[in-house]
Amino acid sequence: MTHPMLTRAAQGIAAVLLLMAAAMKFMGDPGSIEIFARLGMDPAGRYLIAVVEMTAAMLLLSPFAALGSVIATAVMCGAIIAHVTELGLVVNNDSGRLIGMLVVVLVCVAYVLVSRRKEIPFVGETL
Repeated sequence: MTHPMLTRAAQGIAAVLLLMAAAMKFMGDPGSIEIFARLGMDPAGRYLIAVVEMTAAMLLLSPFAALGSVIATAVMCGAIIAHVTELGLVVNNDSGRLIGMLVVVLVCVAYVLVSRRKEIPFVGETL
């Protein structure tokens, strides 16, 4: 059983964190630049991921929240994989705050994904 208020709260938390992350990437935050440089993706990859994060955040705040949660889940899984394989859990002496934020967003969008699974185009129609 899902709770509409909890789903809305999860959407809001995830959207705010995604917008903050996208803004840092767009503004050229030194930490973001270093991360993407270490991955060999700066600056094009940084801007691309920022656009995808912003799109997911906007969708999470719209009637298309299920689609936004799918996109955000994919982005967060990719980011977590990058941290586990290449970057490490502690980046720029952040004491693990960035990976913590990634996990919070992933948990929120996973909850939204499960709560709104019947709204996912092509998939939800069969559930």
